[in-house]
Amino acid sequence: MSSLRFFFTYSREFLRHWGSYILLIVGTNIVLEMLVIPCVQFSVAFILKQGNIPYVSSTNILTILTKHPGVLIGLLALLAIVLTLVFLQFTFQLFSIKSIQTKEDRSLWALFKQSVYHMRHLRPTTFFFFLFYFVLILPFANAIFRTPLLSKVTIPVFILDYLSENLLFLLLLILASIVVSYIGIRLLFVLPLMIFSDEPPKQAVEKSLALTHHRYWHYAWRIFILTVFLTVVSYFGYGLSYVLQVVLDFLPKPFPAIGAMITLTSIQLFSQLMLAWATVLYFSVLVQKFYPLVISGERPLRLIRPSLWTRIAAAILFVFLGGTTLLSNVLYLTGLADSIPLTISHRGVDNGNGVQNTIPAMAATIKEKPDYIEMDVQETKDHQFVVFHDKNFRKLTGRDKTTHDLTLSEAQDLQAVENGHAASIASFDEYLAFANEHQQKLLIEIKTNSSDSKEMVENFIEKYQQNILTHHHRIHSLDYDVVTELKEKAPKLYVSYVLPYNLVFPQTPANAYTMEETTLTGDFVQRAHQEDKDVYAWTVNDADSMDRMISLNVNGIVTDDLKTLQKQIKTYEESPSYAKRIEMYINRLPALDERISEN
Repeated sequence: MSSLRFFFTYSREFLRHWGSYILLIVGTNIVLEMLVIPCVQFSVAFILKQGNIPYVSSTNILTILTKHPGVLIGLLALLAIVLTLVFLQFTFQLFSIKSIQTKEDRSLWALFKQSVYHMRHLRPTTFFFFLFYFVLILPFANAIFRTPLLSKVTIPVFILDYLSENLLFLLLLILASIVVSYIGIRLLFVLPLMIFSDEPPKQAVEKSLALTHHRYWHYAWRIFILTVFLTVVSYFGYGLSYVLQVVLDFLPKPFPAIGAMITLTSIQLFSQLMLAWATVLYFSVLVQKFYPLVISGERPLRLIRPSLWTRIAAAILFVFLGGTTLLSNVLYLTGLADSIPLTISHRGVDNGNGVQNTIPAMAATIKEKPDYIEMDVQETKDHQFVVFHDKNFRKLTGRDKTTHDLTLSEAQDLQAVENGHAASIASFDEYLAFANEHQQKLLIEIKTNSSDSKEMVENFIEKYQQNILTHHHRIHSLDYDVVTELKEKAPKLYVSYVLPYNLVFPQTPANAYTMEETTLTGDFVQRAHQEDKDVYAWTVNDADSMDRMISLNVNGIVTDDLKTLQKQIKTYEESPSYAKRIEMYINRLPALDERISEN
């Protein structure tokens, strides 16, 4: 079967039983979002609390591994449970889609019991292969299988940006992507073989390699075609919704408002339809190799006959979900939920208008009137503070020396070159004085390394605390020890803890969290606000991402493109039309792997 024929054949199959498929895919995700994930989050917080560990990040993983064996065992056990649940979800959905397509007369509950029974007889090697497969494949491509349980498994943009800046790393990343793609296609049928036929992993691998022998491009092309068609349909659907609202906005009141509610609700339903459709098509690539589609004698997936109490509970759940969605949509369309974040210029530049962390760049950026200018300070050889981001001066100045190799005066003699501009390295005293003179508030990042003196933070507090409080500057740092020492010795200072990943919600004395934007979710922002803590997103440089951060109600956005951020914020401040709000809502929707809770 050609890829085009496959797409149309299985799309018709999806339309025949769209109710069963949506019940399966969307229903499973709702259960995971509302029941399983909250339990997992509670368990993680409980385990960390037992070890008095306030957060989990790259900066303390080694400490957890070496000094907290009990916590490590608990987290590993929880990880094993999560992966088991992921495998159960994969098995359940695979069995269910196969059941619908082969017209088996089986209920949803019977299929779930079969999946659980299958899990009871899993070989340890099967589970470990599943772990290997997802660790290898998922960070690069999650086209075939999506689950809210692994929603945090993503590669933050700042890592990809860092790798792409180095030609060697970029080539290695491209090579790794090609290798992973090849392995993923060649092992495409391993899991179905282990689930459908109970094949041992070794035999399943051998059979998958045989099934895909000289067929790599066939299956790669099929997945590509499915993705292209689904993307085109989704863009068409969203575009049609936007055009319809543009027309409705010309009508007299209250038709635009009523139309906007209908349009927004339709978009949300359409996004769930696309999620189910995409999942069915991708899973069908796996199923059809072993169980050809049965067209005649159609029997959609059945539910067990629910009891009276089950129906009452389902009705209450439906009313609750419908009510919360309706309320959320009303707040969004009326602008009552809008939150205007602080504009924060990253390293004191706007669109390359100078050399980062230098006074001339700050002077140019101040004219754009940001709420805050974010900048970096480090300790020098003579225990003073220089405004510089990198540990080594080589990249910007050509001088292969670290900040601790030079005294402050020696560092100030260096000329930094960037973006076609040149400027002298500034001391923190000079930078702070210029900012104060121009009433410009700063977000000061204290950067640390192993050469810092033990008194570094204490010296910083003694020298700058009063100045920072007087002029309402704020501080953040990636070093948790700096955050705790600042809050302990200078509790009045406003301090944010910088987190590169959103793994577990932290429990710290910080006033705020500066979070990498690609892993930031509405759940995190809501939890932070419940605990009276602010959230800053970094580094947000395109309009769609800015809209998404604004819609998540973050308190501040760190950007290299201040003008675009101010333009996007102005749109919200001027009460955009319903069509514009529909457009902004569509723009912030990730493609086909949008989580239920963020739709």
